[in-house]
Amino acid sequence: MGTFKTSDIQITEGTVFIILDLEWNQPFPGKDYGIDVSTLRGEIIDIGAEKYIFTCGGLVHQGSFSMQVRPKVYRKLHYHVQKLTHKTNKEIKNGTPFEEAFPEYLSFCGDNYILVCWGNSDPDILKQNMKFFGFDENIDQPFFDLQPVFSRFAGERGQQRSVEFAVDYYNIPKDDTFHSAWADSHYTGLIFKAMFEHNKSQELLAVIGSSLRDPDIIKDFTFMSGETDELEKVYNMAFEFPQLCPFCNEKLTPKMKPFRIRKSVYALLECREHGDYFYRARIKKNKQSKYFAAAVMRFAAQSDYYLIADKAEEFKKFGVKGEPPKPKEEASETEETKL
Repeated sequence: MGTFKTSDIQITEGTVFIILDLEWNQPFPGKDYGIDVSTLRGEIIDIGAEKYIFTCGGLVHQGSFSMQVRPKVYRKLHYHVQKLTHKTNKEIKNGTPFEEAFPEYLSFCGDNYILVCWGNSDPDILKQNMKFFGFDENIDQPFFDLQPVFSRFAGERGQQRSVEFAVDYYNIPKDDTFHSAWADSHYTGLIFKAMFEHNKSQELLAVIGSSLRDPDIIKDFTFMSGETDELEKVYNMAFEFPQLCPFCNEKLTPKMKPFRIRKSVYALLECREHGDYFYRARIKKNKQSKYFAAAVMRFAAQSDYYLIADKAEEFKKFGVKGEPPKPKEEASETEETKL
């Protein structure tokens, strides 16, 4: 599709929607993978997609795509991922390499469509994987998050409800477990279809149109504090940074209040209209020996929820000083099972 303005996009007879769900593995904290893990926060291990066409005021199902992906870098399942997906290391070993799976997914999607996900983290993870494995990192299709659209029409505005909640809301039969890519994309598609059946088509289309965004626009927001000689003062600055949503300037509500571990401050913040933000500030020192805080805030992805949960647990156990470093002999990991 190339460069586009979301305001120019019209949903008309024959518009294609691709409902996508991804599952991905993540790195173990502190483990050396030979790469900068910030360039690959999650490695895709499962792709599920459903194709629907808008016609006669509703949606018609056109096909399904499902493919398990064999990880190349994060080959051992993180315990959070294993618990959520119920996958095993042996199972993901038998997947298709991303370099082969992704072109098949693109072929299924076609050339022009609107990408739909439940939550806003999947496009960012998809883009990281595309870039890491040598593909053009631009999705080049409009995207919208169905989750807040559902909440609005279900009278749950401001609430971030799960796929299962929406399935129950529309009395959709449940015959698959959740948290597999195919099952979640399947159910998300059924939810989307049900929304057209239970609401006025034009009202729904108007909200969808206003929710479209370009997934290739960077959604990370950085902040820099002033400089000071006082270390405690700069920590206070870091705690006070996340105040307003960068899109609507509404005051952010802490879902997880800012807490400090060593020289970093973490928080999970919520905008009623735009969802959750992950926040992290790091305390640094410049050449003049002045302290300052460098912070980043972004739409919270699945890996961010895992990260802040880990950090919150560390803070609860060890406080501001964090977990004590392990002796070298204890810190060295046993060789992981080869996949």
